[in-house]
Amino acid sequence: MDFSLLCSCGPSGYARLKECIDRCAQRGRSYEFAGCRLPGGCRPAQASLGFWRGTDGYLLYLRPAVLYAGPSAALHGFFSSGPVQHFPSFSLLAGRLRALDGDAALLRPGPPPLPPLFRRLNQELQSRVLGQEAAVEAVAFKLWGHVSKPSPLRPLSLIFYGPTCVGKSELGKAIAPALNRCLGQERYRLVWTELNTFTQPHSVYRLTGAPPGYVGYDDPPVLEAVRRCPHTVFMFDELDKAHPEVLKSFMSILDEGRCTARREDSQGGRELDFRRCVLLFTTNTDLSGRGNRLGFAPPCPEESPPPLPASGGPGGPAGLAQRLFQADEAARLAFTRSGVLREIAGRFSGLIGFRPLEEEARAAVTAKQIAALGREYGLNITQVSPAIARALTPRGALSLRSTVPMLEGMLTPVFLAHSGLTGASSLRLDGTPEDMYLLPA
Repeated sequence: MDFSLLCSCGPSGYARLKECIDRCAQRGRSYEFAGCRLPGGCRPAQASLGFWRGTDGYLLYLRPAVLYAGPSAALHGFFSSGPVQHFPSFSLLAGRLRALDGDAALLRPGPPPLPPLFRRLNQELQSRVLGQEAAVEAVAFKLWGHVSKPSPLRPLSLIFYGPTCVGKSELGKAIAPALNRCLGQERYRLVWTELNTFTQPHSVYRLTGAPPGYVGYDDPPVLEAVRRCPHTVFMFDELDKAHPEVLKSFMSILDEGRCTARREDSQGGRELDFRRCVLLFTTNTDLSGRGNRLGFAPPCPEESPPPLPASGGPGGPAGLAQRLFQADEAARLAFTRSGVLREIAGRFSGLIGFRPLEEEARAAVTAKQIAALGREYGLNITQVSPAIARALTPRGALSLRSTVPMLEGMLTPVFLAHSGLTGASSLRLDGTPEDMYLLPA
């Protein structure tokens, strides 16, 4: 039930409400609306709204307590009165509710809350990948939709596109551990494949298995990992460097969730089932509409992406799904213009764009690189001075990955000079680029 309906139900509605409350009171019970949808600006967005008739009047209660942060002064006064409100008579209770009916727009329920599993996944992944809030949110939302299905028909398949060294591979590596932590069980495992070595047509056999009599027939193909773990996260890095036949080999997997293996399993079966898997592909190709052709097929004619939803649009999961659809379709059209067959581009569950890192995010990545380098020397560096991180982040570097040798050269003397701190629980790097030192955090 919506809270707004209770405020605008009219005299007959309030008479019926009083009758229900009084009847429940005769049996020693309260009259309650579970999951009542509250006005926009309320946290939580839903609560149990109940009524109780006692010897000294009527009680209205909300469980749990509600915090209102919207623009209505009347609603703010109502919800700030506490989770339990006492009224000497029912007419005063009804009048209190009726007084809130002045602005119907403010009484409308807010967007439904985002699902808890999505929020946990988003939080886990945001902590691993810096400066890509929109991309991480999109991936968490699509992961939530896939793992919530009891019987999926196809795998979740995502393409991460954008410039080099902005977090695409880092996010791919974080997905399986994040899913396992959020679901509370060790279900997912990661299988990583570098596609920059799949440059010949016959290299596709390394994915599906070579035919009998061919070189590599006895080598275990990559995709057969699904026999050992039906919930495998497959990471295929640098898709743009692979031969066109490689992407074509995924068509039946992306669409039907299955393919036929070259060799039988222990029960004599050949079918590989990918329906519960997650397939990730990374590419440095620009899918914003200005990218180069990949060479899979002739480019398609220019097309415009579908129109954006109406301004504002719905909130909650529905609004996020619409925004992601718009981004997906724009990238799909760019994918086909770069030379990919339409029947392939349309099979992917989503195409997630990564943007160049801003200065603050680049400095945060540098701090992570310093911590990783410290672990190689047995030092647990949990804090890096922001000034040091900014000073050690070159503006004109090809990528942040290329700055690691510079960091090693500058920090190795510092770490060796503080080798006696290897047993410290946590350390902080401070000072200036010319005089850096470690302190207990």
